[in-house]
Amino acid sequence: MSSYSSGINTADADLISYSARSMETLRMAEKMARVAVPVLIYGESGTGKECIARYIHRQQFGTLSSAPYIGVNCAAIPDSLLEATLFGYEKGAFTGAVQSMPGKFEQANGGTLLLDEIGDMPLSLQAKLLRVLQEQEVERLGSTRRIKLSVRIIAATHQHLPTAVAEGRFRQDLFYRLAVLPLTIAPLRERREDILPLVSCFLKKYRAFSATEAELSPQVCQALLDYDWPGNVRELENKIQCGLILCQQGKLTLADLGLPAPAAPSERSLPQQNTPSIRQMGKRVEQQYILDLLEQCEGNKTLTAKKLGITPRALRYRLTSMRQAGLSI
Repeated sequence: MSSYSSGINTADADLISYSARSMETLRMAEKMARVAVPVLIYGESGTGKECIARYIHRQQFGTLSSAPYIGVNCAAIPDSLLEATLFGYEKGAFTGAVQSMPGKFEQANGGTLLLDEIGDMPLSLQAKLLRVLQEQEVERLGSTRRIKLSVRIIAATHQHLPTAVAEGRFRQDLFYRLAVLPLTIAPLRERREDILPLVSCFLKKYRAFSATEAELSPQVCQALLDYDWPGNVRELENKIQCGLILCQQGKLTLADLGLPAPAAPSERSLPQQNTPSIRQMGKRVEQQYILDLLEQCEGNKTLTAKKLGITPRALRYRLTSMRQAGLSI
């Protein structure tokens, strides 16, 4: 089965996709990157909405592009400061404005602006945001000069915005302006095939937290698969991080991970002879990452090796090993 992967190396672990749901999400994101219209990403907290936004940005502008990617969490900034944060301000525009400051829209000019948790934006500011999106220009607070914009807008929320519109908490016209291309990220409990590859990624990411290489028993693997993960990928990462700190001699237990014991053995239990180990799964993810990157570089092995941070000779060795293992390259 084919898969998408952002690699073992950390921040984009949310993009590791072995389930059909996740692969379809990334395929849709790739299509959306081809046209510079607003995208609205739905997903529960911790599902990786920002990672998908970054993925769309990279697909549109290229991994080596200097086009800016700017993210702002609308729920984390006080209402009184959000307008100045987004649109910028001139010196003396308000008490404390001791110097001029460009806003997030200006900072993202020529690239992508992520408006995270857009559903928490106050109604008074929604009208001003709509005007900026319609006119593609912004005025700093305390200024009448209009600054032309060329910004790809991606909005994200854990809320159901049509409900917010019906309840009068979100402007309908702004909703339609943002939701040109809607994209929903499934919660981790609905894509359990991604769990063990993600575990492998996080074990490598936090390898330094344990004196020896971590091992997971079939019971622990089953518990990881059985758990519903209300905090999604973020919760999984936190539990692996905590487990590696607490475990003894590299053997992660249910207690280390803070997980309940799996259900009584049944047909769902992991058959040891058919289920890949965490180490094997990690190798698969790494191999897929190399293949994905090679495809992005249009078969250019020198460029691929540079992006991987290895020598061309090391890449040739890995590709040869992958061919010998039966992978089509």
